[in-house]
Amino acid sequence: MKCRNHPDREAIGTCQKHETGFCQECCECLSIDQCCECIDPVLYCKFRTQCIIWEMSRDRRKREVDRKTRG
Repeated sequence: MKCRNHPDREAIGTCQKHETGFCQECCECLSIDQCCECIDPVLYCKFRTQCIIWEMSRDRRKREVDRKTRG
């Protein structure tokens, strides 16, 4: 499977629901619009409990909430 953002690279993280992937660079970056973030974070996903993308983006989601609550 190839990266969603970089079609020339192999994916290391895969969204089972949407059958798309993200490369190493996408999974390590800090830019929300380019990173391996959950494509549908609010909608139900039967794969979420085993989703590597969800887990990798958890810290970024928590930091974003913290920034918004601190003002």
